[in-house]
Amino acid sequence: MRELLARYKYRGNEALQPYMGQMLLSPLAGMTLELTGRLGGYKSGSHSLAHGHVDTRKYSVWHAITYVPVSRERAEERGFNQAERLAATVSSHTQIPLLHLLERKRHSAKQSFKTRSARMQDMESLFAAKRGAVEQFLLANQRKERQYVLRLLLVDDIYTTGSTIQACSEALQIACPDGIDIYALTWARS
Repeated sequence: MRELLARYKYRGNEALQPYMGQMLLSPLAGMTLELTGRLGGYKSGSHSLAHGHVDTRKYSVWHAITYVPVSRERAEERGFNQAERLAATVSSHTQIPLLHLLERKRHSAKQSFKTRSARMQDMESLFAAKRGAVEQFLLANQRKERQYVLRLLLVDDIYTTGSTIQACSEALQIACPDGIDIYALTWARS
């Protein structure tokens, strides 16, 4: 998996993207099944991925998908944001809306070369919610007496220390004063 990710992310082998994005569907189905069960809405047999068919109705527990943004410099270096592309693939297969809710406030050195404490320190104030996009998301999911918490999938390519997911989640929590549950969906864990 490490070699596959390196070929995609660092060597620009974008042909791997659809395959890698589809690999997220099975873990997402498991997360959805577990969440739906906790919410009391699971119906036996409704969560099949048989023959590549995805029943998009089961994904109604999710209100949107977003992704970890990269800096302008990193996007120019790689030519794309790998997390955004993975999120787009998941969105296209599940019909969960893909929203661009986060922005990176500054460029930072590659996280893969840093220690855990350096990663944690580097993440401080690195991300912010895109105010207009978050406001539209909240308005689109507004109800007079909302009896549910908004649930958002946050996609990234790799989970190492959790500092990136934590920093993005904190930025979104600040922007959503009525509360939001954020679930991370990553392609790999190192």
